[in-house]
Amino acid sequence: MTQGTRLANASADLPWPLTFDAFSFGTWAFNTLRCNIIFRGHQFALDNELDGPSGPPPTSSWMDRWSASFNVFADMMPPGQVEVRWTSMDGVEHYVEIDLIKDIFPDRAILHDVAREDVWEFWATDSFGHHPEVLMEVNDRTITVYMRSCIMTQTWEGEGDDRRRIMRPGLFKAWAKTY
Repeated sequence: MTQGTRLANASADLPWPLTFDAFSFGTWAFNTLRCNIIFRGHQFALDNELDGPSGPPPTSSWMDRWSASFNVFADMMPPGQVEVRWTSMDGVEHYVEIDLIKDIFPDRAILHDVAREDVWEFWATDSFGHHPEVLMEVNDRTITVYMRSCIMTQTWEGEGDDRRRIMRPGLFKAWAKTY
């Protein structure tokens, strides 16, 4: 059997689409006069954003360093709604409840751009599960939800003891709504 044949047959056995059973959650607010984000009983807005303006994004590349730190484990699924209460730059107060699983990720698919045949089978079928980051941005009148995922591929880099599989990271817009 050739390597190409083995990989083609292996990719047919992969669970597809790739799904998550847990995730990390993080938020950021920009261009708001006030912002309050509550998820699973935790406050995500910064103290100064609760009663004052959040300001603009710090740099054009801020999303490159954006990460989530609040873990939602498999036994916490589904995690319930995110409550967002904010005042946009025009002074209008808004309130919305967003159910991340029901409204945005009902099939719990991991957003990525790796072809099925490029995903490392062992990683894809490993029992520890997949843990993407779900990131929520409140920016003036718009809420946008992104997913940051990292998919382990069949491709190797390096040599000898430094040889390792290539991980393909990505940040993908999952949903947006302007209020």
